[in-house]
Parts: sequence; structure tokens; C-alpha cells
Amino acid sequence: AEAAARGSPGRSFETLRVTPEGDRVLHVELHRPEKRNAMNAAFWREMVECFQDIGQDSSCRAVVISGAGKIFTAGIDLVEMGSEFMMVEGEDVARKAWNLRRKLREYQETFSVLEKCPKPVIAAVHGACIGGG
Repeated sequence: AEAAARGSPGRSFETLRVTPEGDRVLHVELHRPEKRNAMNAAFWREMVECFQDIGQDSSCRAVVISGAGKIFTAGIDLVEMGSEFMMVEGEDVARKAWNLRRKLREYQETFSVLEKCPKPVIAAVHGACIGGG
């Protein structure tokens, strides 16, 4: 649990805080309370990295995920991520749609990794849980 609590050897997270809670339980906290835990580009990458690490951590038996601050999450950070979805590359509608689909599949992995995690994952949702949350 110590390796995962530090975010894995040599790894730290901007948007998540991982701490041990009791015996063999890790607490993953969405940690952007000033932005109501809105999901930015770093979040999408870090969730995958974090839960892949936890899946390999033999000292962890369960995970609790929560949000810092007043709400669980405000969903996608539209200020930072809006252009990712609105300005999709492509020469025509079909290529833009294909590229958007590819991008959405990448982002879907952020949530699929929770399902794929071999440890039970408990979501401690409080307040609002909007959009991707």
C-alpha cells in the first residue's frame, strides 16, 4: 500500500491524492476542490495510471474513491477540455467523427479501469456528481 500511497515509485499525481486508510485499504481522492474536482487532461491520464498501479499492489485489498471539497465532481472541466471535443481534427465530417470516437474511447478507459481493477472499488459520492462522474 505504501507504493500506491506515494503514487508509485517515481510517480506523483496532480489531480489525485492516494492514502492508506486502515489495514489494506487505499483511499483515492479526486483532489481539485478549487475546481469542484472537474476532470481535466491530467485527471484522465492519472486515473488510468493510478488504478493500474493499485491493481498490481498486493498489499491493497480494497479501494475507496471520493472527492475533496463540497462535491464529488463537477464532471468534465469544460474550460480546459472543451476544445478537445469541439475542435476535433479531420478534413470532413466522417474523419472528424472517427477522430472524436477514438478520443472518447481513450477517455472511456479512465472509467473502465475502475471496472477492470481486481480490487473492490467503493465510490463514496457526496454532493453533486455531474457528467463523467
